[in-house]
Amino acid sequence: MATPRIAEMSSDQLDDFRQEATEQFQRCEQLLIELEHAPDDAERLRDLFRQVHTLKGNLGIVGLSALIPLPQALEDVLDRLRQTQLEFDSLLGDILLLSLDHLKELLEQAYSGRPARLSSEQVDALSLTLRALAVAPTERQTGVRRALLEQLDPSTSLLAPAEPGDLPAAELAKRHGLALDADLMFFLELMQASEHRSHYWQGRGMRQLDLALSINRLGDTPEDPAQLAAAVCLHDLGMAFLPLSILHKKSRLSDEERSHMQAHPDVAYDMLRRMPAWSMAAQIVQQHHEHADGSGYPKGLTENETRPGALILNIVDTFDARTHERAHQTLSKRPLLRAILEINGLAGSQFSAHWVDAFNRTLHQEPELGHR
Repeated sequence: MATPRIAEMSSDQLDDFRQEATEQFQRCEQLLIELEHAPDDAERLRDLFRQVHTLKGNLGIVGLSALIPLPQALEDVLDRLRQTQLEFDSLLGDILLLSLDHLKELLEQAYSGRPARLSSEQVDALSLTLRALAVAPTERQTGVRRALLEQLDPSTSLLAPAEPGDLPAAELAKRHGLALDADLMFFLELMQASEHRSHYWQGRGMRQLDLALSINRLGDTPEDPAQLAAAVCLHDLGMAFLPLSILHKKSRLSDEERSHMQAHPDVAYDMLRRMPAWSMAAQIVQQHHEHADGSGYPKGLTENETRPGALILNIVDTFDARTHERAHQTLSKRPLLRAILEINGLAGSQFSAHWVDAFNRTLHQEPELGHR
């Protein structure tokens, strides 16, 4: 996203827009403070939604369409609140206030050129994570909100209480020598939140993470473990935004539905590539449906053109799909041995023969990885 510029307007028109935007921000801030004491007030929620919706519309009128994804993401969260699918609390109030504050800075940057705290890449990432928060289920909201608030304001330094899944993640990280920094903790929260979108996904992420890191380690660690972990956590994030009618369809997908399904890596790829520290993870996500013989997607890369982490993730993702029920697969759940044989039968075509060998050795040395 390039730095936004105000469209050609008369000084009176610009003054009117600035004045109205100032009033809208002030009203939003007032409503968010009031909602702290009356979180179930439907009229205040409707008013807050209207203010953000009007502000979003005005951005288009004055030529600042590049800023629209941020208020649109805020609308997504507010709409879920209006429908009582989310609960308002102080964490969410702080997130909304900080997000509006960043939007205010971006408008000031457009007016005067004064630099905003967030880069255009960070604004895009914020919009994506707000959308993820909007669909996160109740049981994961606290963790997702804490992680997002610490991303928006690192000085917050919230001490998150232990939640289901925190201890296994810490044990897994210790076993693989993985440092759980703020980014990886955030990626884990997003992964666990997205798993609640469909009951077929429960526990999938931690199974895949453990197996992928084990295969990578046994294969002499060609992929940085943190980059591989980030990719495993987020590679299917885009699936959480697909309609349940597609995710839970038991018959074959239509060509259009399959096209939507195959586009799912774009969400995590777009997010990670805007975070310079995670560029390798972004490549792994983008390439994890490529095949060793070049018959995969999206670019038809061969094994030598594909990152090792993507080759590993392709095996791990398929193995998990074969050993755990998944509605959108035309093949039913496979017994463990049948799944292993199926992976081996595709060595050299769909999968890298080198990494299939590492997969076999991993399950031989750590058989528990195949029985979860």
